Amino acid sequence: MTALPPFLVRDAEPIEADLAFIVSTYDSALPFLDSIGNPDQWGSIPFSQRGDFANETLSELHHSEDYRLTGTSNDNGLRIFIVEREYHDEPLNTELSSHLRVAADSRRFLPVGFAQTRENWVPTYVKSQPHLQIPDTERDDFIYLEVIVTDSRVGGLRRGAGAALITGIRDYGRSRQKKAFWVD
Repeated sequence: MTALPPFLVRDAEPIEADLAFIVSTYDSALPFLDSIGNPDQWGSIPFSQRGDFANETLSELHHSEDYRLTGTSNDNGLRIFIVEREYHDEPLNTELSSHLRVAADSRRFLPVGFAQTRENWVPTYVKSQPHLQIPDTERDDFIYLEVIVTDSRVGGLRRGAGAALITGIRDYGRSRQKKAFWVD
């Protein structure tokens, strides 16, 4: 059995390729959620068909990029990360091949998941739950993992992608001197 190449966690960018990957990965999660008996988590309407979802996601990509470049944020330290796997195998189907990224050294990378984080922020539904409160000692120094999704269309190529994203986000938090890492 040939070992799969390692993952690369990178910053998502406000470009069409990253936007298309994120929206289509959300879409790909819906049949999976239905198959495990959880169709109500995100509903049945594809995200790509939900009004301004793509525009809102592009706006979030811009906020993430602005924060990465300037260190200032109007969106609670929003960062979006994409996990990729170097791809050497046979050609992919047309839908997935459109997501391949070719690096400057000609290596090809297939995005297999993404995550969205914020700094020192928790969603309202968590704040409203007394048993889920962030301890005072960690209230100003934490990363909150808001969303993590892997692309079910890539099959086994995504195996380990969640762990790679969590490791990358943990390392990012350490680089920002954060004391805690909270997961939704």
